[in-house]
Amino acid sequence: MAGHRKLDHEFAFIKEVSSYFKPYRAKQTLVPVGDDAAVYRPAEGMGQVVTTDTMVEGIHFKRETMSSWQIGYKALAVNLSDIAAMGGRPTYFIISMAIPDDWTLDELLEIYKGMKHLADQFEVDLLGGDTVSIPDHLVISVTAIGEVEEDVRLLRSQAKPGQILFVTGQLGNAAAGLDLLLHGRPADGHPLPEALQLLLDAHQQPHPHVAQGRLLAQFAREYAISLNDVSDGLSSEANEIAAASGVDVVIRKEQLPVSRILLNYAHQRGIDPYTWVLGGGEDFVLVGTAPVEAVERMKQAFAAQNFPFYPIGYTTEGTGCVWLEGKQGKVRLDPMGYNHFRQKRD
Repeated sequence: MAGHRKLDHEFAFIKEVSSYFKPYRAKQTLVPVGDDAAVYRPAEGMGQVVTTDTMVEGIHFKRETMSSWQIGYKALAVNLSDIAAMGGRPTYFIISMAIPDDWTLDELLEIYKGMKHLADQFEVDLLGGDTVSIPDHLVISVTAIGEVEEDVRLLRSQAKPGQILFVTGQLGNAAAGLDLLLHGRPADGHPLPEALQLLLDAHQQPHPHVAQGRLLAQFAREYAISLNDVSDGLSSEANEIAAASGVDVVIRKEQLPVSRILLNYAHQRGIDPYTWVLGGGEDFVLVGTAPVEAVERMKQAFAAQNFPFYPIGYTTEGTGCVWLEGKQGKVRLDPMGYNHFRQKRD
């Protein structure tokens, strides 16, 4: 039966997978997939951006909540988001998988098809990879390569006192989407309300803010801008910026962009929505700081491309702390996102 085919020949598998991907950078790629290693020529005047992320079955994804296609899509998306946070343009990626015996060939091919969808969107070339067997739990490791102008720096360490804190999209939807998949499906078998698809998409198919990062790269030539992507949660990313820059970051709770759909779902579940908004993670929007005088121009540039841009706070002189400012004053906000090693100890 086709759906139960097993992977039994690595080279045939690699050949089939490679045929899925269109080469967008043939002139730069001197040796493509198929040799011991790939060779490419960097574009003149561009620095190379390199990032890697690993996803482990049972920790980062579950077959019960994501299709194979969505798993592949997300594995590449999280890496492209890191490149976006550096203001870069993604160019290549490499994929390695440790595969247990309970994954069929067709499921594995669907993973690559999910990656292909995103690779086509951003014109990213597959450069190679590796496959090995493992006793249990699929492991996917992606290394993505990008390029950014040599004079552009969008770093966590570039926040200055008196800047505006901003994000490029809504917060908390991905965490709410995961909760919906695990706990919120109608028990009577009825379909989910269409409005809730926003939450599912945010978790299963996040869209990397590459274009937004490229816009911010233009401003980085003129202004000191710090940047991070929201992977572990806004509280975690804001703390990283504060610590790296040696400033205090103040988040204004009333200015946080939260969807009405999330608020309604949180109310139904009896959950404080700001648990997801501040600590849920995997939103893969960008968070950063910029000088006050740049913000209005940035808003206009984002609006011209129909991108949201939300000022959500400010920076002050300090010692690397983050504060949540609400109607009752300010409280210290420690990182709330997922920590693999702390979680293991707890």
